[in-house]
Amino acid sequence: MPMEAAPLKRFWPAPAAAALSLVVYLQTLCPTVYVEGSGELIGATYLLGTPHPTGYPLFCLLGRLIAVLLPLSSPALEVNAASAFTGALAVGAVAALLVQRGCLAWISMGAALAFAFSSTFWSQVVVAEVYGLSTLAAAGVMCLGLGAADRAGGRDERWLVLTAYVAGLGVTTHLNHLLILPGLVGVLAWRWYSHGGLRAGTLARRLPKLMTAAALGYSLILYLPLRNGRGSGFHWGDLDTPRQLWDHVNGALYRSAFFSLPLEGILLNAQRLWQQFSTEFSPLLIPVVAWGIWVAARTDRFAAVVVGSGVALNLFLATSYHRDPNGLGVFFLPAFLGAAIFLGFGLDSLARRLTAAVASENAPRLVGLLAALVVLTGNAATADRSGNRIAHTYGSDILAGLPPRAILITEGDTASYVLDYLWRVEGMRPDVLLYNRMGRGTDLLSRDERSRSPGNEARVRWQRERELIESGEEGDGTATDAGARPVYYLIAREMPTRGFRFVPAGLCYRVEPVQERREGGAAADPGSDDAGDGGEKAGRSRRGAVAAASIDLSAALERDLFRDPWVRKIQANYWFMRGEQLNFQGSTAAAEAAFDSAAALAFDSRSTRYNIALKFYKNNKFEKAKEHLKAAVALDPTMPGTERLAAAIKRRQGRHYRK
Repeated sequence: MPMEAAPLKRFWPAPAAAALSLVVYLQTLCPTVYVEGSGELIGATYLLGTPHPTGYPLFCLLGRLIAVLLPLSSPALEVNAASAFTGALAVGAVAALLVQRGCLAWISMGAALAFAFSSTFWSQVVVAEVYGLSTLAAAGVMCLGLGAADRAGGRDERWLVLTAYVAGLGVTTHLNHLLILPGLVGVLAWRWYSHGGLRAGTLARRLPKLMTAAALGYSLILYLPLRNGRGSGFHWGDLDTPRQLWDHVNGALYRSAFFSLPLEGILLNAQRLWQQFSTEFSPLLIPVVAWGIWVAARTDRFAAVVVGSGVALNLFLATSYHRDPNGLGVFFLPAFLGAAIFLGFGLDSLARRLTAAVASENAPRLVGLLAALVVLTGNAATADRSGNRIAHTYGSDILAGLPPRAILITEGDTASYVLDYLWRVEGMRPDVLLYNRMGRGTDLLSRDERSRSPGNEARVRWQRERELIESGEEGDGTATDAGARPVYYLIAREMPTRGFRFVPAGLCYRVEPVQERREGGAAADPGSDDAGDGGEKAGRSRRGAVAAASIDLSAALERDLFRDPWVRKIQANYWFMRGEQLNFQGSTAAAEAAFDSAAALAFDSRSTRYNIALKFYKNNKFEKAKEHLKAAVALDPTMPGTERLAAAIKRRQGRHYRK
């Protein structure tokens, strides 16, 4: 089935698929910052910083170049456009791969467009994310590697060197690129062996060239230590030592999350994978994907091995990965890419049979376009981000609610990086000082302080928080003038000093001395383990002083757009903080209604449901607390803190009953 040397004109589906997908992506592009890590990546790309592990230097450089060449209305829109551009190129690469493997032109374009409009991939390339570029690298290295295997028994040195270079470069785009390489190396080694290419002399001559090419591609990673700490861009952390750099580029931060799940968690991830895959393209195309696996295994064993092994490794690793279930889907993207390639094989087989049956050359065109159209119409509504400004509005509302010269300490992924983008890149509220509690992007500690206390940064940072609160002023001379600065926290988690409390103030919490409390007392928390945003450990007063800032619920009431779990979680935070304010004022019934509204919006957020369970627990509404806790456990049975809260509820129920 693969062609020995397909003429270039046969590859017209590649630019056609790329152009068509780019048009759709630009029509559905998010106009501003989006949720989770979008703001961080924009800040690191637009201002040439160093983003979260594994660093993504190629995206930073390419995104910055596109931002310079396409000056649009905002930096976020420019970086989002860069993501769309790389995603469109990835679609073109998928089409080129299918043409190379001998699929009909219209089928190649149709299958590539089906992948372009698949729900997960489409949703990731219309916001600032690295998955378009990493998919381009994956499809590109498969195309080059299989092409090298086809040519002269895998002995064409030019193709081999180019494949090695792209393989090394691809690892800088995302570590999931490594999943493709075992199968590809195995196929090339087999081709060398079967054509005498593994003789000692040949191997000794080739291997240094290939290793040099791969190292040259991977050398782009040097951007990270060269740029780290320089300029005003977002910098995830220090990369001053070889160990720090190595831990960053190999994702050491996430290593403990792999293979940590019990069997129940693995099966739950597998169930989520199947639910996602059933709608990723279209339920109608699932049998075609299965048929394509069979066709590839019979007609193109090399492609079947490379693609199939990559899919198998991806499924093995991703199903054993413990993280927020709502963020798990993107880690299956290599498997969905493989499914799209097998879809191409399946559609090609069906189109050839249909052509023979009806004696019409239009059959491949009909089959390819119909497959693309089915996926496009099925996913258009859920992938469209063109009107979604909720994350930007949420961050703006938080900053607007702060008094002049406030200090805001952020934590968690939901809003921290949105705020960082607005403050760092758009220059919103320059009078405010923004610090990340984990030191991501903005740190209470200076670079020198971190270098003097390796391994103790968290303890020293905690001490600095305490000093900041107790002194009431910024202590390192960066403030424009002397005097007290009110301190606010995005999440009311563990007050670092005695004698102060968290008081809900708008969409965050103000730190105030305890002696200002009028009545009431904070209920004891059942434990120190919590996982999420929204104020798990806030002290409250049933009839205390009225919180100063009001909450505009307009963004929380927005319904005229698709809201993924992250957007709904942001909307739920409006209601959650409304509940916190009402609770503080003593309006318990109204507060609990607000908490229920938050749960109804973020029904599939483990952290939101856990936090709401905690609030009902503190209000002695134990059955409601159990209801929300049960929902959190159903979403993630291994979520930290749930067993402790369940035990605390049982103890309190017993105590309440005895009374």
